[in-house]
Amino acid sequence: MTGIGKPGSKWLPVRIDDFEAWQVRLLEEAAQLLGVVLEPVGRVHRPYSVGSPVVFRGERAWLRVGTFLEHEMNPNAWRGTADAAAIHGVSKPALLHRIEWHTREPVSVPVSAEILTLVTEPPASGERYLRTAPDLPADWFRDLAVSLAALRAYPTDRRFPVHEAEKYGYLMSATYGDALPARLVPVFGTEHTDLTWANITASRFCILDMEHWGVAVTGYGAAYLYLTALTVPAVANRVYGALADVLDTPSGHYAQLVAAAIILRNLTRLPDPDGLAAMVHRRVRALLTRPTPIA
Repeated sequence: MTGIGKPGSKWLPVRIDDFEAWQVRLLEEAAQLLGVVLEPVGRVHRPYSVGSPVVFRGERAWLRVGTFLEHEMNPNAWRGTADAAAIHGVSKPALLHRIEWHTREPVSVPVSAEILTLVTEPPASGERYLRTAPDLPADWFRDLAVSLAALRAYPTDRRFPVHEAEKYGYLMSATYGDALPARLVPVFGTEHTDLTWANITASRFCILDMEHWGVAVTGYGAAYLYLTALTVPAVANRVYGALADVLDTPSGHYAQLVAAAIILRNLTRLPDPDGLAAMVHRRVRALLTRPTPIA
């Protein structure tokens, strides 16, 4: 919940008038606790975390400091990076060290500080949806497929409410109305549920943030990435080809409908200069009639 009247304020539930300044104080406290040196440039502020390049044990690394805001966060997201450390075969930053403590001011809030290997490749896009084609060599698509397969093979009980079967039912009914074809049967497994173009790098593939992974319909991450690339058909087709083993299944078709519903819902309050909503609607019609790749 955002504070009223002052840009940059936030409730914890008490209001922090300068939230970014508060994040910086936590970042500096974490650096002191961990004995790392903060670099002067490259800092990134996000709603629940702040990150910075650091020098850790003589090597450059990334320090990410996250606050657990109980009233608006799922604890699985706060511990996502730590829980993902045991997964092998996924291209992601390695977790080198992690500590937790509680702030004292203005209220007691759990804080985590994670030191990760530094990723120097830039995000594939500056936003969740792809608008221009990044440099994606063949190895990028191979590493994408290998990473998602490795994640699917890792069992978990991590869950987020939006990806429960009952919530999917409500979402599908609200978005598509009539009952779905009987052939669209979901299978549930381990997925990255925030696999956006801003959360992966190019020209080498890496998933930057492992906060949101857990049980979801199999193929959800692949479906979201594919659908949000539809405005760049050449990339969308290559993503589909690389992930066809999961997208071209009944669960993969169901996953595309789930992802499409979420994308369309979000686009009702976001600019859509490239007409992504129309392309997603077109894909939905194809899925409900003849499920073949369309970009």
